[in-house]
Amino acid sequence: RSTLFPYTTLFRSPYSAPGGDVARAVAVRTFEVALRLLHPIMPFVTEALWQRIPGKPEGAWLAAADWPKPDPRASAPDAETRFGLVQEAVSAIRQIRAEYGVQPGKSVRAFLQHPSPAARAAFDAERGSILRLAKVSTLEEGESQDAIGAYSVLSDGTAVFIPLGDAIDLARERERLSSERDRLAGLVAGQERKLSNEQFVSRAPADIVSREREKLSSWREQAGAIGEKLARLGG
Repeated sequence: RSTLFPYTTLFRSPYSAPGGDVARAVAVRTFEVALRLLHPIMPFVTEALWQRIPGKPEGAWLAAADWPKPDPRASAPDAETRFGLVQEAVSAIRQIRAEYGVQPGKSVRAFLQHPSPAARAAFDAERGSILRLAKVSTLEEGESQDAIGAYSVLSDGTAVFIPLGDAIDLARERERLSSERDRLAGLVAGQERKLSNEQFVSRAPADIVSREREKLSSWREQAGAIGEKLARLGG
């Protein structure tokens, strides 16, 4: 059976927006396939709904309709790879925004460094989506002249750089990170003293000692990450 033809012809209208007929046809086709998939477990409801879908042969029943088959046109590994890179880029920019406290309404600039051919094609094709979804004002390829910013590397090796000098209050962020670094330094020092106490290590249960060592490792990692952030911000 045809995929879209019966539905597309039914929705043609001189008042439709460009592409509207196809969009409605796709929606109806998707709904019709979903009803066929649900029919074995919801026979009565799905049959009643299916009978109201236009474009069917006279006297057709959902119970006798063909089971949905894969559409080879929907298989596009290259497209999936390219869109996956777009998703990575958007996620990377959003994560940088969150880590450095960029306000939700504030647009940032983004630079793509050393993109692969696949990444370049994907970003060019979906530039508008990246700008909208990641709240980016400009998306450029190449090195940034800004010295202060944050990096993220995508799975294909493309580096995403976000200049932060015009996106956040650098002095306030450096002060915040410095305070957090000092707090973690105090926790690390106290934990090191606790774990260097032979009486505590020898008398406490092994699982408690292990948890305390995990805390120390976690605080050290956090302090190191904050130190890296401060370095990126010129602190």
